Amino acid sequence: MTLPSEKRGMRTSMTEVSIPRIKAGTIVRDLKITAPDEISIEDIAWTRGALVIEDGLRGADARLIHTPGIRPAIIRVNATISPPGRKRFAIAHELGHLELKHSPGGLIECADREFLLWYKSQNEKEVEANVFAAELLMPEKFFSRKLEKTLPSMELVELLAEEFQTTLTAAAIRYIDLCGERCALVFSTDGVIVWSHRSPELHHWIPPKRKLSSFSYAADFFSKGTVPRNMETVRLDAWVEGGSEWEQMKEQSRALSSYNSVLTLLWLP
Repeated sequence: MTLPSEKRGMRTSMTEVSIPRIKAGTIVRDLKITAPDEISIEDIAWTRGALVIEDGLRGADARLIHTPGIRPAIIRVNATISPPGRKRFAIAHELGHLELKHSPGGLIECADREFLLWYKSQNEKEVEANVFAAELLMPEKFFSRKLEKTLPSMELVELLAEEFQTTLTAAAIRYIDLCGERCALVFSTDGVIVWSHRSPELHHWIPPKRKLSSFSYAADFFSKGTVPRNMETVRLDAWVEGGSEWEQMKEQSRALSSYNSVLTLLWLP
C-alpha cells in the first residue's frame, strides 16, 4: 500500500531539512568537530553562551534560564539523571531551546516525557529541541559511517546509543532517518500507537491513535507484561493500514516499563 498523498505531510520533522537540523549542523562544523568523542556537550553549550550546572531539580530533568542580552544563560540539569546519555540529551535539548529562541526572557523546564515527543502535533517546540539535540549529538557524517554493512536491529540501535552517549529513542530516530532501509519506529503507550516515524524508503502508513493489533508482538507487553527481545516475523496488517495478512515484515521491541510504553522497530526487508 502506497502512502496517500494527503498523509505525507504528517511525518515528523526529523527527515526535513529544518532549521533545528541546520543550526545544530552549523555548530558542529564551526567547532571543527571530527569525531563523536569530541562532542562535549558542556563545552559546546559554553561556546554558545550557556553554562551547564548540575544540581538537584524537583519535577524536571533540565531547566533553561535565559535573559536576552545577559550572558551566560543557565542550563540546570538534574545530577541524578542516569544513564549519562540521557543527561547529555537533556542538556542538548535545552541548548536547542536557547538556539531556537523558544522562550526569550523566560524559563523552560523539561521532564523526561518531553524527550519522548517526536510528533509535531504533540508539542512543536519540544519536537524541534529534540531534533536539534539529535543532530548535535549524532552528526550525520559520523552516524552514517556506523551503518555501513549492517542490518536493522534493536541491538545495533542500542550500540549506537551507547557510542554516541544519547537516548535509545533519539538513536533509533536517527537510525530510521539514515539507514537506507524500509524501516519505521513506533512508540506505543497503554496499548495505543502514539506516534510513528518512517524512513524515506518506507511508503506504508502506520496511523497514530490506533490500538495495537493483537497480531503484533508489542501488544504482548500490555497484555502479558513482557515483549520478545529478538527480531520476530509478523504479518504486515498487524502494523500497516490496509496491509495484507499474507505479507510479512520484521518487528523488534524494547519495553519502556516506567512509561508503560514500548518502542518498536519495524523492517520490511
